[in-house]
Amino acid sequence: MHIWLSGPRACRTKRAASAGMALAGLLPLLAACGGSPSADANGKGPAAPSGSAAAQREDTKLAAMLPKKVRDSGQLVVAEGDDYPPLVSLGSDNKTLIGMEPELMTSVGQILGVKVKFSKTSFDSIIGGVQSRRYDLAIQAMLDKPERRQHVTFVDYFKTSSAILVQQKNAGSIKSLGDLCGHTAAVENGTAQVDDIDAQAKKCKAAGKPAAKPLVFPDSVGCFQALSTGRADAFVGGTPTVAYQAEQSHGQMKQVGEPYRFLPYGILVNKQDKKLVEAVRQALQKLIDNGSYAKILKRWNVESGALDRATVNGGTTT
Repeated sequence: MHIWLSGPRACRTKRAASAGMALAGLLPLLAACGGSPSADANGKGPAAPSGSAAAQREDTKLAAMLPKKVRDSGQLVVAEGDDYPPLVSLGSDNKTLIGMEPELMTSVGQILGVKVKFSKTSFDSIIGGVQSRRYDLAIQAMLDKPERRQHVTFVDYFKTSSAILVQQKNAGSIKSLGDLCGHTAAVENGTAQVDDIDAQAKKCKAAGKPAAKPLVFPDSVGCFQALSTGRADAFVGGTPTVAYQAEQSHGQMKQVGEPYRFLPYGILVNKQDKKLVEAVRQALQKLIDNGSYAKILKRWNVESGALDRATVNGGTTT
């Protein structure tokens, strides 16, 4: 499935429909829009941005660094998800990708002189897809962790952390991973948070307490549904989407405790494609230098994750 980026920011109706079947009372959480939560002129939801990032001028020197098949086809095939707002979600047409990540990658492609063709895939399959060259690149809120660098190279584009989301009624009793003993936590398959809950379960048992129980879902939609319906007591995920969903819930959900594990998200590149790594890094650096990067992050209300420079394999802690 290939998805081209176009159009303004819009509500993700697919998420809304899914949530409505789960729990009508918590529709604000799952019917969230994929952008800044500020209301429009009629007070009926997020305002559309004034426009997408300015078109970038091609850098012919960087374009020449691309693999021959990319130059010949005129496009980069990029693996991406569609359910991690405000970084990525679906627009009102249920086809168009919107969010910080699609906009950033499209701008990188413009500097490299190629179109970006997004291919929807699950989070836990993107490393294998990049290794096998099914995708030229991948961007899907994946932490640049040392163990993952055994398989792919990361061009870091955003600094982030992990956080915990709970229903307001549980905000007093669950404030950290240590409070999850005897509780169920929703996590997305293939993420670092799965390991966090498994590790916490062992700590609970060692302390003579009931284990923390992971509920693993293929995407964040399942995680939010489990939390909203009470099947899970918490959702443990990336801070940007946890903060976003807490704000969109109008007080029904709350981010608790302090964020932890500060690491960058990285664009995944095949380890053998060293020139492509450098082309992407330099293109991203151009966006940082010309101010476009900052504008994109501001448009999606994630300025706190801005990096000063584009780095390769910059995640140094676990």
